Amino acid sequence: MGLPMSLTRDTSESPVPMLTCPVTGAQLAPDSPLAASFGAESTTVVPAPEVKDDADAMPGDLAVFYDPLSFSAYENPYELYKVLREKAPVYYNERRNLWVVSRYEDVREILKNHQQFSSALGNDMDGTHDSYGAGNIVASDQPEHTSLRTAVRRVFAAREILEKEDGLRAFARELLGRLHASGGGDFAEDVALPLAIAGAIMLVGLPEGDGPWIHDYLLQSMERVVGQYGIPEAAAASNIEAEEHIARWMEERYERFSSGEEDSSSSEAIAQIYQAVGKGKVESQYQAGLAHLIESAAVDAPSALVTNIITHLDKFPAFHSYLASNPDRITDFLEELLRYDAPAQNLCRQTTEEVSVANVTIPKDSRVMVLLASANRDESVFAHADIFDIDREITPKNKIMTFGEGIHACMGSPLARLVGRILLEELVQGPAIRVVGVPERWAKQMVRGFSKLPVKVIAVDQP
Repeated sequence: MGLPMSLTRDTSESPVPMLTCPVTGAQLAPDSPLAASFGAESTTVVPAPEVKDDADAMPGDLAVFYDPLSFSAYENPYELYKVLREKAPVYYNERRNLWVVSRYEDVREILKNHQQFSSALGNDMDGTHDSYGAGNIVASDQPEHTSLRTAVRRVFAAREILEKEDGLRAFARELLGRLHASGGGDFAEDVALPLAIAGAIMLVGLPEGDGPWIHDYLLQSMERVVGQYGIPEAAAASNIEAEEHIARWMEERYERFSSGEEDSSSSEAIAQIYQAVGKGKVESQYQAGLAHLIESAAVDAPSALVTNIITHLDKFPAFHSYLASNPDRITDFLEELLRYDAPAQNLCRQTTEEVSVANVTIPKDSRVMVLLASANRDESVFAHADIFDIDREITPKNKIMTFGEGIHACMGSPLARLVGRILLEELVQGPAIRVVGVPERWAKQMVRGFSKLPVKVIAVDQP
């Protein structure tokens, strides 16, 4: 099998006029099959609802406001979600030109409706997808989405994920051992990030020595300014540099595959992408972007989940001893945590036509955010939704929305669950860990977790 077309990104200017997302500025060539659903006039900004010019009129409920980039949403989103569900389940934010949907059934239906709610312009609201190259699977619609997802399906198969358990468990023990020996530290830096990065390296097939590089790149690419729209230039540049780094490594691996020096039949993403390109299942220009997306997603969600485990064991300390004595309840604890404080808070879609949600008409070409974490706290679906309850019954009818729904449901959920389970199983067999100091959250509005988490190791029965 010969070496496919260059994996590096094409930065030359295109002479073809581009369609532009009115919110993020993302561009899509009008001759692309993905552009057909938007029409030639997609660049028109959706007008805000008309407001009557009456200085004495009360402008609606002044206590109903939601901006996913605001400090209030960053600090404590769940109170805001509840207000939205009760008073404005389909909410329009004029400041961001953004529609926000918060109730469980509406969120789930939108995620399943990929015909009217397109993913072609990405799943964020701040332009993150602009810094990924072609092949970003979460910024694609049919039929491109199916070909990309099929190409890497084996990477995320349950058997393949479970084969990584022994290696990840040994590394988790090593990381926790160091933390215990030092009496504390920064759990995000010392345990969560290294463990998630190790999983990502295994999943994608990157060099084992790439850990420090992935760490530095992730910290840079996740930078945002709370309350401010857009992705910082340094973060966008970091994403581009990361993709070029991955492309160069893929070129090296491909040469070894082609020469027979290395077997290309493994479940690693790079090997699976190589095979798919060779069979004509994936276009060559999509290779690096696809691998980059998998690597990035395999780090941020699992690392956020692991930090959330620590803060909730700090919030509910009796669970440490209980789970140590009842290890069969660890999965129940993990699932309830994924519902109660989801590492993935929201996703965005673009309407391909006028659509009605909960009797509210959303215009064509509108940016729509679905609040996954709000759906998980919907009282009409989850009784006493604001109570952490590991006895809660989760069925296909009330499945948690943390990992999405429909054709774009997160393929990496088995890896996130594996990393979380391993960490919990190892953690509760040792001393307790308490948060000491002031943690720092990731500022990226889609991800809820901690970039810094100062902790101290204590005796289990110590207050």
